[in-house]
Amino acid sequence: MIEMNAVAAGTELDAARDAGREGVSAGWCAWSAGNASLAFSLVVRPDVNMHAFHGLPFVAAMGMMDALVGTASTPGLGLAGKVGIQWPSDIVCGTPAFETSLARVAVNGGAGAAGMFGAVTVDIERSALSELGVDVADEALVEALAAAVLARVDAWAVVANTPQGAAGPLAPVLGEYFDMVPLLGRQVAAVSPNGLPLAVGVFAGLDIWGRATIKTDAGEQEFPPEAVRIRGL
Repeated sequence: MIEMNAVAAGTELDAARDAGREGVSAGWCAWSAGNASLAFSLVVRPDVNMHAFHGLPFVAAMGMMDALVGTASTPGLGLAGKVGIQWPSDIVCGTPAFETSLARVAVNGGAGAAGMFGAVTVDIERSALSELGVDVADEALVEALAAAVLARVDAWAVVANTPQGAAGPLAPVLGEYFDMVPLLGRQVAAVSPNGLPLAVGVFAGLDIWGRATIKTDAGEQEFPPEAVRIRGL
């Protein structure tokens, strides 16, 4: 269940991190609405081993996709084929290049009175929502997105504690994640945080820790998400 808490527009959404340390339950959500963006921050408390927390940004992005595209049990916003995950966790739109930012998704982990938690922070571009024809009241949209993220994290936590999950945090959901990343199999550039191109080739795959493999003329190169960003060519 989501506990919605409105905060002033432009406020730094570190509220979920503070709430997590104070021991509030999973599902506590702070949100704010500005002219250019709509943002929310959500507390999640997956019952997983510490190493599995590395997978939270990927899983949170999958939850966003569940709400935007829909699942077998919920219709979502009907945006199948129009949105995707920009590895590792941001949401993009604008077919066929998928270069338009829709939402930035980040996770900060921590420990507090009730143990380990994650603070999932999402910043949504209103201009992209408009281009996609999304016409949903702000609070209703945030609640739907936050509920989908929470549900996806809870479902992942169950499988993360199986023998398959012990292999790596993304092992149980990697196939699903593949299907949500539109640049997989396409020509891309891996770019460092300061803009330096590190590799050009085909985005060939991901491993169970979320590392990306780029197949270049010189062979395959592997990159962790903190080292590069991948851009379509």
